[in-house]
Amino acid sequence: MISMPMISLIDILLRMMVLGQLLLLGGLLLREPATTLRHLLLAAGISVAGLVMLTAPIPDQHYGLLRNLLLLLTDAFAFIFWLLIRYLFDDEFCPGKWSKPTRLAFALAAAVYVYALGVQAGNSPLHDVIHALGLMLTVHAGYIAWSGFTDDLLDARRRARIMVVLGISVYSAVLVLFELADEHFRNTAVFGLANAIVLLSIISFAMSRLFRLRHDPAQREQPDTDTGIKPSETGMTIPAMPLSTTTSLSSIDSALAQSLDAFIARQGYHQNGLTISSLAGQLACPEHRLRRLINQTRGYRNFNGLLNDLRIEDAKARLSDPAYDSTPILSLALDLGYDSIGPFNRAFKTKTAQTPGEFRRSIQNRR
Repeated sequence: MISMPMISLIDILLRMMVLGQLLLLGGLLLREPATTLRHLLLAAGISVAGLVMLTAPIPDQHYGLLRNLLLLLTDAFAFIFWLLIRYLFDDEFCPGKWSKPTRLAFALAAAVYVYALGVQAGNSPLHDVIHALGLMLTVHAGYIAWSGFTDDLLDARRRARIMVVLGISVYSAVLVLFELADEHFRNTAVFGLANAIVLLSIISFAMSRLFRLRHDPAQREQPDTDTGIKPSETGMTIPAMPLSTTTSLSSIDSALAQSLDAFIARQGYHQNGLTISSLAGQLACPEHRLRRLINQTRGYRNFNGLLNDLRIEDAKARLSDPAYDSTPILSLALDLGYDSIGPFNRAFKTKTAQTPGEFRRSIQNRR
């Protein structure tokens, strides 16, 4: 029988509470429709469960081969977290469109990962490399969450970005740093107890937030609440009608919609460096009201999505017009409001699956 001090017993009790909440959370998620978001949240929960068990104040020899499995689950959290953040906050993120070399690279990395942790049990320099990559992914996830804050049109998602950067990203980065630190320090009972308390706090907050969203009608009826399901999963298309034709708008919002329609009609979106903030200034309206109007009436989740759709449609028209055949693509990109040809090419290919040059040649070959 294992003899433990009181602090370790409290630690294990807290971890059991965390595992119980994770089981409840998993049960709730399994009742939801099968979406990419649900799968990622379940994977994250399983990974956290592995972390909770692996870092418990129990000697490694008592785990046996289970330790290898827990290592695999625990160290996978950084990658799962990165995928989750990309999915939630990057509207252009689509792993299904990854190129074959990218998929092959991920498959190779997964094989090395399984060998280093599942076979070698983390007893090799590869384990330190995996920790370093985990830290890089976590930092990059925090950057993704923060970099899109300005252009995000969803108030709920803007608040979530702040919580991610200040909460989960910081905790994950600190955890990886402790894994890279001295083994004696990270194996102390006090650190283990602190880790359990932080985990319990995070999971408890997530559970309370989930129950509030599920059972509070006022929360569920908010039009700009992000369901976590992207338009590509629902078949939703962006409405093409002018904003001012949309019903159920207040008199203030109707006037703002007309101003926005006029701005679009005169192609004001061709301005270089246009942001939601500068547009709100030109329309003399509060920024938050403009965000809500565009999101609720046109379905856009990101201001850049609106700009790219409008600009790419104009680009397609110009590339199809013989009068622009001699105009360099760079000149077209600059005229449409892009800073350089790179962002224009990426946005164009995302929308049409072709580069601007390929699109122009295909049109010219059909004349």
